[in-house]
Amino acid sequence: MEPEARSRSSDEDAVEPRSFTRRRFLKVVAGAGVVTGVLGLGALSGLGIVYRPPEPPPPWEIAPGVVDYTKVPEGVLGGPTPNILKVAQWYDYWPGSFKTDFQNYMAGKGYNVSVQQDTFTSNEELFEWITLGGKKYDVIFPTNHIVDNIKKSALIYNLNLAWIPNFSNLWSDFVRVPHHVDSSDNLDQRQDPNGLNYVSVPYFWGTTGIAWRKDQIPKDEVESIGLDFFTMASYSPQAAGYPTTVTLDGKMRMLEDQRDVFTFGAKKAGWTAQQADGLTPSPYVTPYTDTTGKAWPGTQWTSNETARARVNAMGDWLFQVKPHLFDFNSTGDTPSLIAGVAVLNQAWSGDIAYAQRPDQSNPQPADYIIPYQGSRWWQDTCVIPSKCRNLWLAHEFINFIHNVSSDWPENQLLTKWNLYPTPNKACFDLLTPFANGYDMRADPRLYPNLLAPDDWNRCDLPRDVGADVLVKEYNPLWFNLTSV
Repeated sequence: MEPEARSRSSDEDAVEPRSFTRRRFLKVVAGAGVVTGVLGLGALSGLGIVYRPPEPPPPWEIAPGVVDYTKVPEGVLGGPTPNILKVAQWYDYWPGSFKTDFQNYMAGKGYNVSVQQDTFTSNEELFEWITLGGKKYDVIFPTNHIVDNIKKSALIYNLNLAWIPNFSNLWSDFVRVPHHVDSSDNLDQRQDPNGLNYVSVPYFWGTTGIAWRKDQIPKDEVESIGLDFFTMASYSPQAAGYPTTVTLDGKMRMLEDQRDVFTFGAKKAGWTAQQADGLTPSPYVTPYTDTTGKAWPGTQWTSNETARARVNAMGDWLFQVKPHLFDFNSTGDTPSLIAGVAVLNQAWSGDIAYAQRPDQSNPQPADYIIPYQGSRWWQDTCVIPSKCRNLWLAHEFINFIHNVSSDWPENQLLTKWNLYPTPNKACFDLLTPFANGYDMRADPRLYPNLLAPDDWNRCDLPRDVGADVLVKEYNPLWFNLTSV
């Protein structure tokens, strides 16, 4: 399947749920005596704001969030709407044909099912839905650092890998793909507290970096300035053939994602702190010898800083950035670049690859780098919420995502459609170049772990920082930063 001619509007049939706005939610919680956010679920549970409703658990739930799969019938649809699979997925993350393919695939197995989708634009929005919003889903797609937090709150179930045979398609080498079970950097969050299997399966992964109009600022200058652009009102390119002055005020965005924004703040504040300590700033968190042979001590701050002084320094820089931004937005970052209303934005690697359209004959004047001060990599995952009552069908859906067969090459379809790097090695091996010759597998922006080791080693992995830090440090800062 060559999805080169299809429209990007994949979610035309998605349901837009009615729920609190994020800011209204924060105000409600602030009225309860704390300033917090939807990510501090453990603390909210303790306050009685988030809790498991007093309904009897299903017979196969042996503890909150833990399933005994010997008690779940295989091949049987279940729950109050057994023929409907309810999913919550990121905006613009698969083509509409994918859901139709799954319905046809299940019809071939003798099951008449349909997929009902809600579309979210941030992790904060998703977890507002499954907590205060009270919405029930069979499969959701949180980013990796959130999984451990919601696991602790018993909001997701352990998985039955016997029902996900395509799990064997995933890479086992951490150097090639983020944290598989064999990786030395494997995340504990992927197993439930009792060691009963995984609680998440990789969907797609990527990095967070800087996207910009390459007809306005040359790449080498973006590489040399990095995060400092975000505190500039304007910039004068040094190279010939570019505008004399480029206005940046109101023409830059950051993502509406707490941990992405905080990562940029931590990396810049960490760089400044190294200089203040008389150190040669290192872009690396751990000691690293780069591809030129230069040894770096590894003194950069991580994307998971928790000390109050560091969080304050991170916030100080972000408040210097805020006046120059148009907004915090996770859906307008790349369209605004292509439309020419933005010059430079924080962005996710796959989104800018899609915006640039390297797979088509008319690529757009946008590009992407990981800033020299450092950034993060992340993974979006498939998980089953603890309100799911259609467990076998949910597993069928997750397994279908990683199918690579000639009859149902779904992971190839998804990978070529959204241009994010796949965690599926079997898919990666089967990918072919697009009609214009563009080969995703040869793009270092998508696979820096394979093709740009210096860039890759400037990125660390976001982790759960704990409910206490979220409530007392992160969420108040995020609320103040994103409030008008």
